[in-house]
Amino acid sequence: MHATDSIHLHLSITPGTVHSIPSGCQLNFLTKEDTVAHNETQYITSRRLKRLYMIEAKGTFESDWSFDLLPTDCFWLYFQFIGHSQRNSMQHTALSHNEYQGFHSAGLHTHRIQLRAGKTWFVLLGIKTKDITDFTAEWPLLAKPSAISQPYFSSINIGYRIKQVFEKIQQYEPLPFSLYSKISCHLCELISIYHQDLKDKERLQQKEDIVIYHEAKEYISEHYMDEGINRDTIADHLGIGVRKLYRVFKDNGLTIHGAIQTIRLYKARELLRETDDPVDIIAFHLNFSTAKYFYRQYVKWFGHSPSKERELHQKSKKKRRKYQPKD
Repeated sequence: MHATDSIHLHLSITPGTVHSIPSGCQLNFLTKEDTVAHNETQYITSRRLKRLYMIEAKGTFESDWSFDLLPTDCFWLYFQFIGHSQRNSMQHTALSHNEYQGFHSAGLHTHRIQLRAGKTWFVLLGIKTKDITDFTAEWPLLAKPSAISQPYFSSINIGYRIKQVFEKIQQYEPLPFSLYSKISCHLCELISIYHQDLKDKERLQQKEDIVIYHEAKEYISEHYMDEGINRDTIADHLGIGVRKLYRVFKDNGLTIHGAIQTIRLYKARELLRETDDPVDIIAFHLNFSTAKYFYRQYVKWFGHSPSKERELHQKSKKKRRKYQPKD
């Protein structure tokens, strides 16, 4: 067990002599005094610099391990350059090679970062955000969630812009006056990139959702007569999960069942106008559970009964014939 004012480490390391910081780290300005744990194959360091918190770990670990983030009222960016991790045992927080994610640590909640055995390299950068109003005014997509379990921020691949910022950070020395300003500036830059990445991902998601929505409606139009058509068969045909299909329809103000039923009701209106089939036969033909249920849904959707539909259609036909010009 090791602890600093930033982390509480759950890992047994027999420390060796810290002669120097390993080469190739992102936070090269951290010194031997910032080292939390160190041996020939494992290196973990942490420092608080005014409102900033900086943590880096790199090495090969023989078993799973974890640490607790101690600071609260912070916004964090977590960069997983190598390895796999998860926060608070929640699936939506899992990160793999070359991914990063943002999150808030707030109130009395402790955030435990769990890492898998094997090669690991990550960087955590945090900034105190007691006045969250100013923070979200600049980055509205990064507002605090209402619950710790809410899957509110997506993981993003670490792209070229992120790597460019870290290339600049790598060059800094542990200067006593200007280091805080430089790292603060770059952290704001990284947060802005993350905010833009989330925007881009949201925009791409919306485009994908529109395609899914129209493909699902097209499938329903072709298969509305199938007795077994439901959300599972539609999702399976589109190659997506049921939850995603449900969300896409919900975002468009519909349910999957409602979309299927709407198409069946319009087909029923067509059959009422063009055939003399009894109402109960049409209801059975279109896979409504009962004629009574069909009748009730028809009135609810069109504002009048199936028999009234035929009556109105017949009157309309007679009217058209009456005013049809003679040769």
